[in-house]
Amino acid sequence: ASYSCAYESQNREKLESSFEDNFGFKPPESVKKIKLKNRGYFDFQVHYMSFTYNSNVLKKIIAHDQPLKIAESNNTKFGIIIEDLEKDASPPSWLDLPNKNVDRIYYKNDFLDHTFSEYYLWNNKETKMTYLYVHFFD
Repeated sequence: ASYSCAYESQNREKLESSFEDNFGFKPPESVKKIKLKNRGYFDFQVHYMSFTYNSNVLKKIIAHDQPLKIAESNNTKFGIIIEDLEKDASPPSWLDLPNKNVDRIYYKNDFLDHTFSEYYLWNNKETKMTYLYVHFFD
């Protein structure tokens, strides 16, 4: 038997507490939508989140999650990150990969106390949603 768990919540309180676990503060009222999915197999975890874009919220997250590097959309690294994200076996249907409506991706690697970890954060100007993707394994 393979042990896997996927978790997706509709409960605003749970979503707010996950948001706070991730970013160190509760989302303000202006963050109307929060979506979350966690997936794990044995020693690896993938964490997806999307929420209503708010410039102040994004600034706070970026400050909280330093050090972050930036891949601009005209940069080679931007394409490499998209390829990396495309390899994900089963992202939630609501996860919009970075595309022409995304100017930059904030990212970091090997920031957790695990063998491997990666973090991507981006904002889609058209849908006005911000997305977070975190993946790690031991």
